[in-house]
Amino acid sequence: MNNGNHHSLEGQCPDSRNTILVVEDNPQAAKLLSLYLLQAGHEVLVASSGCQALDIAAECHPLAITLDILLPDKDGWQVLSELKASPVTRDIPVVIVSVLDRQALGFRLGAADYLVKPVDRAELLHALKRCVPREGGASVCHKVMVVHTDQEELQLLAMILVEANYEVIQALGFEEAFNLAKFAHPDLIVTNLMAGGMDFLSLLQLLRAAPATARIPVLALSPWMLGSQEGVEMEEGIEFVLMRENELIEERLLSAITLLFKRDKYSAGEG
Repeated sequence: MNNGNHHSLEGQCPDSRNTILVVEDNPQAAKLLSLYLLQAGHEVLVASSGCQALDIAAECHPLAITLDILLPDKDGWQVLSELKASPVTRDIPVVIVSVLDRQALGFRLGAADYLVKPVDRAELLHALKRCVPREGGASVCHKVMVVHTDQEELQLLAMILVEANYEVIQALGFEEAFNLAKFAHPDLIVTNLMAGGMDFLSLLQLLRAAPATARIPVLALSPWMLGSQEGVEMEEGIEFVLMRENELIEERLLSAITLLFKRDKYSAGEG
């Protein structure tokens, strides 16, 4: 175990199963992120430029990468694109840690999570825990997109799922949901039909019509069961969770999602 020193590319790579690459050109920020990770028992590699980050990632294949966007040579967007374009590095989860709040673009380019500075220790470790494999096993991180027309309600839904260890993408309204879904490929889309102005039918039609999103299951929180009178042909891939107006949704929502993912695991051959 590396006690307090982070590695450079010189010499051997540390154990890739426990190593996080911190890409950060601000020495103080790099030191703080490294400290959080070292205290949590990780080995740490630090890169202060985009080119150095790409070299280290290819050579050492870390467990995960934290990536700043404002770098001196290539910016973080370019680094992320190149990481995801290479067969050697594309499967490494990348958590963006930046002062720029550009979540949609981050997910579109393949980020596993997006944290806006300043980031505290719990937030960083939680983001990494969600999407890195445990003890060499396969990653069990499920990516869930939540859709709502109200920003506060959207954040509330997202918080419920983040606390349950899901990787969450937030989409405000159905158009943003469809555009993000094409790039982020969530495992599930959760929407609330009690949201004012939520055009669920349009969202469903767009998702089903595009090959990239046609097979993404949709979970709809609903005060009523949609029937043929709504113009929706009931089809596979849509689940309705019946809710009463002021009911607490946490338990019902989380149990519905758990059941859905369990069922999908058993029929995993379906793709």
